[in-house]
Amino acid sequence: MANPTYTLITGASSGIGKAIAWYCGSLGMNLILVSLPDEGLSQVANEIAEKHKVKTVYFETDLSKLDAPKEVYTWTQSKGLDINILINDAGVAGASVFEKSDFKYIDDRILVNIRALVMLTRLFLPVLKTHSDSFILNVGSLAGFFPIPYKSLYSASKVFVLYFSKALRCELKGTGVNISVLCPNGVRTNPTTNTRINSHGKVGRITEQSADFVARKGIDGMLKHKFMIIPGGINHFLLLLNKIIPFSVQQKILVREFLKEVKVTCNY
Repeated sequence: MANPTYTLITGASSGIGKAIAWYCGSLGMNLILVSLPDEGLSQVANEIAEKHKVKTVYFETDLSKLDAPKEVYTWTQSKGLDINILINDAGVAGASVFEKSDFKYIDDRILVNIRALVMLTRLFLPVLKTHSDSFILNVGSLAGFFPIPYKSLYSASKVFVLYFSKALRCELKGTGVNISVLCPNGVRTNPTTNTRINSHGKVGRITEQSADFVARKGIDGMLKHKFMIIPGGINHFLLLLNKIIPFSVQQKILVREFLKEVKVTCNY
């Protein structure tokens, strides 16, 4: 009898990652959940296993650590876990005046949003290629389509996710490994995220999305081998405006909107 396959999900203790874990479990997928220590990951794994009768295991680590991606890979190999789906959801958002950003703020967004995603993809790619049909879902953001003042690191990191995914998809054509990128707008994942969304008032309310909605759209799109997954009609409309509105006008709008986040989240 063939060994069971698993879906590995990073950032699985809360927000979009947790919603993805629950939705994947409902589809009968066995799960490997990865997240920071002390965030209730064991409870998430146990509840999904009990509800959906799937196998769940979990590994707690800080993906901003240089050795963390290798530790995740080595642990799965030592347990004999066969991965056919990799979902890179772990990420760090935030707003800041760049000149006032401390080094940890900068490192977290580079090491988690970019390096960890790349290293996990590199480590697990040979495993994924052993399957006739396997998947990588990288969670980007609508922010990856806009150079956003006061979110310069975050939006730039999501540009990287988009272009890295697009280039690698071309490299892997014909291998059986399908790459998708999920680009949601604001999602309420924790109190800080709630504060940031609320700072935008009506605009924030119109554009926000639920984690469950984003998770369903992401996984359904991935399983259909879709590359670019942009949940919600409002986001497609925003991308259309991005092509129409002159850059100078865009920047004025973005400065006004995202300075609101800085004022409510940064203690300058």
